[in-house]
Amino acid sequence: MRNRLSVLIGRGFTRIEDLKREEGQTTVEYALVIALVVGMAVTVFGFLTPFVSDFFTKLNGIITNTLP
Repeated sequence: MRNRLSVLIGRGFTRIEDLKREEGQTTVEYALVIALVVGMAVTVFGFLTPFVSDFFTKLNGIITNTLP
């Protein structure tokens, strides 16, 4: 009985140590960071598109009107 109890306790500690391992977490963390950066870039570009388009339209009008 005592031997079984020590084996059971040993398995419990082994499981706790397995949970503490950090293998593979870096891949998930990199994927989350890349997803966050891509999401932010899409949001910023979506917000800035009308302003950039308006700027180039005005610039085109200025260049077209000033050339002979």
